[in-house]
Parts: sequence; structure tokens; C-alpha cells
Amino acid sequence: MSNTTSRHPVQRGQQYKRAILGVFTVAVVGLAVGIALDRQLAGLVVYAAGCLAGVAGTLYLQYLSPIELYDERGQRHAERASNVVVNLFAYVGLPAFIGLFLADATGIYEFGATATGALYAFSAFYLVWGAVYVLVRSRS
Repeated sequence: MSNTTSRHPVQRGQQYKRAILGVFTVAVVGLAVGIALDRQLAGLVVYAAGCLAGVAGTLYLQYLSPIELYDERGQRHAERASNVVVNLFAYVGLPAFIGLFLADATGIYEFGATATGALYAFSAFYLVWGAVYVLVRSRS
């Protein structure tokens, strides 16, 4: 019997996930430090470079690498978290926009550019989610 110290593929995947999260953390901290030191451009460069590296690493690991980033349990947790976020946006966002429309109609509130932008972002989120849902459902 040989004594190997190789790790389970999921453990290696978790190690890579932590490294990618570290890259994103450095990016966000770099932006915050740049803003705090009144060096917004330097912070933005660190942020952009970190995000590009993090996204590239994530895409490589997820689609081109044989390393498993998630096991079944982790996948279920991610699906559950995604479901909670989508439902939270729906249960809070829809009544909020209905209230804003009613307040605008009664003259209590003026539906300005910020609210319009939020409505467009909210609508785009659910349009993209719906399209992806239809695509995933049609492929299964």
C-alpha cells in the first residue's frame, strides 16, 4: 500500500474557491483603500484587475479544469441561497414599486431618475432570470 497525501478533488476545489474569493477580497479592499486615500483611480485599477483575475480564474476552474468546485451538498446550498435571494427581491421589490407608483399617482412622491433606474434594473434582473430558467428547463 502506498502512502499518498493527495486530497479529495472537492477539497482541492474548496481550496481554489477560497483563493478566488481572496482575489475578489483584495480587489474590493483595494478599491476601498483607494477611495479612502483619495486615490480613486489607483483603487479602481486594483479593483478592475482583481475582478478580471477572479472572473477569469472562476471561468477556468468551472468550465476548463477537471477540478470539482462543488459537491452535491454545496450545489444544493448554492441553489437554496439563489432561491432565497430571488424570492426576497420579488417579495420586497414588487410591493415597493407598487407603493412608489401609488405614491407618484397621488402626488406624495415623484418617481425620479433613481427610481426609474432601479425599476429598469429590477425588470432586467427578472427578464434575465426568466430567460435562463427557460433555457435550463428546456435543456433538461
